[in-house]
Amino acid sequence: MTTGRRQNGEIRDAVHGFVRIESDEWPLLDSPYLQRLRNIHQLAMTYLVYPGATHKRFEHSLGVMEMAGRVYDVITAPQNIHPSFAGTDLLPSGEAKSYWRKVVRMAALCHDIGHLPFSHAAEKELLPKDSAHENISASLILSQEMKPFWDSMNPCLKPLDVAKVAVGPKYLSNQDFSDWERLLYDVIGHEALGADRMDYLLRDSLHTGVAYGRFDHLRLLETIRLLPLPVTPNRNSPALGLELGGIHTAEGLLLARYFMFMQVYFHGVRVAYDLHLQDFLMAWVNDPQSPKSQETLPTLTDSDILLAIRNAAENESAAGHDAAQRILYRRHFRIAHILTRTEKQNSGLLLSFFERELVGEFGAGKVRTKVSRLGEAAGHIPVLLPSGDIESSRSVSDVLPTIPQAHVGFVFVDQEIAGRSQQMIADIRNQEQSVARGGDSGPA
Repeated sequence: MTTGRRQNGEIRDAVHGFVRIESDEWPLLDSPYLQRLRNIHQLAMTYLVYPGATHKRFEHSLGVMEMAGRVYDVITAPQNIHPSFAGTDLLPSGEAKSYWRKVVRMAALCHDIGHLPFSHAAEKELLPKDSAHENISASLILSQEMKPFWDSMNPCLKPLDVAKVAVGPKYLSNQDFSDWERLLYDVIGHEALGADRMDYLLRDSLHTGVAYGRFDHLRLLETIRLLPLPVTPNRNSPALGLELGGIHTAEGLLLARYFMFMQVYFHGVRVAYDLHLQDFLMAWVNDPQSPKSQETLPTLTDSDILLAIRNAAENESAAGHDAAQRILYRRHFRIAHILTRTEKQNSGLLLSFFERELVGEFGAGKVRTKVSRLGEAAGHIPVLLPSGDIESSRSVSDVLPTIPQAHVGFVFVDQEIAGRSQQMIADIRNQEQSVARGGDSGPA
């Protein structure tokens, strides 16, 4: 850890203009834990589809820190706090208020430090069951190696406070969370109003060149409020909510999320590259000649993996050779079929059937299926009406209940059999439709 103290400063940012850095935050920002994120792509290999998507987790983490600080300032401003919280000891003041602001900023900065190379692409396959990058982030925040950074800040931060706000109760289930700590986690991770989601939508939209991810985030920030959310008949918990005037910006954010998933995150070629990357990493990590440990993976960067991919692509006997060649030489699987809206109702069974038929015809190793699915757009967000009453966003908005689930099902095949596979699936579907019509072959 560096010992010199730099002055308050700012970093230019493509989304927010400037990200402000306080003097005691520079050592953490300069640490290997954060600097490693300069070499972790935000969107894995999406740059092979959208060439501009070369942005990294580092700039996203800076953006989340900036946004989280702004949200904290808005919800703790006296005029934005619901009267039901007046006179309670829920909200800190003075030095405590400054302390928790620093916790929120540092938790936002560190929320992604546990990502494996290429972010989400293969973490589910590489990490132990019931584990995620958030568990690694929390472990690093709580580690002895990072303790000097928390001790050097003004005020000194408790590592557990930072970890709780960074990853939330789901990934620290052995810890008790107060209402205040849950609220501060929502400042970062809330499904609609969290700084993480706001930043990645704006940033990913900018770098992919896709307009769908844009929404009026400045208006959203101005209308966020701290509102009571009933948890029992006699108890309210503090929750992020909105003034009624901000409901359209929330609709815009959640529509942007839907379109970004359908147009970018679930883009068929991007999904195919994720599959090839997963195949390579699984083979490379478990290579008997040089197996990688679970402790090694969080220290690696995309550069390490790209070098390994190049080496494997040029060596037929190397682990992951086939997947490496598909990535390096753009021999990715082609789309043989995308499930229609009605087919999605039985996506798992239908894809298994198509895969079984194609494997029977062309052999294993040339066919893959994948269902990409996102949960519902948003749950209940409290909305403050001009009358002072609080209603659910889903009852106030005409749009939110209608936003569909992002859901895509793919059949991927080796490019050499793409045409024949598409025809085979078309024949199967036509036959099934004919049977469903009672054998009628249709109009002459």
